[in-house]
Amino acid sequence: MDNDLITNLSMESLMINIVIGIMVGLIVSFIMKRVYRKKKKVDKGFALSYYKLSYRRKLIRNLWQLPPSFVVLIAIIIIFEIDTIASAFLLSLFILAGLTHCLLLYRKWKQEERNTQM
Repeated sequence: MDNDLITNLSMESLMINIVIGIMVGLIVSFIMKRVYRKKKKVDKGFALSYYKLSYRRKLIRNLWQLPPSFVVLIAIIIIFEIDTIASAFLLSLFILAGLTHCLLLYRKWKQEERNTQM
């Protein structure tokens, strides 16, 4: 009986921590986006902040981060022994989200390129 209570409590605390982490991430993302909104974007060289990059550089960063992220996701699936259906769903969701984000960045980059040429 006590083990069930401990398991439920730890699962509840885990969910609370996940929700808090997501909320903090969204708030920080919103603030950073507002801070760098009107500033000049970096197209050459190094910029640590993702929000400081141009759309072309964001696309490049996303493309080189996809393979390591994919490896980390596979490692998480193996370590936590996630079943086949759930792992297939996670992998397909990851690939779909990554490709969609890259496609959107590509379109924004080309749109920005057209606007600066005029």
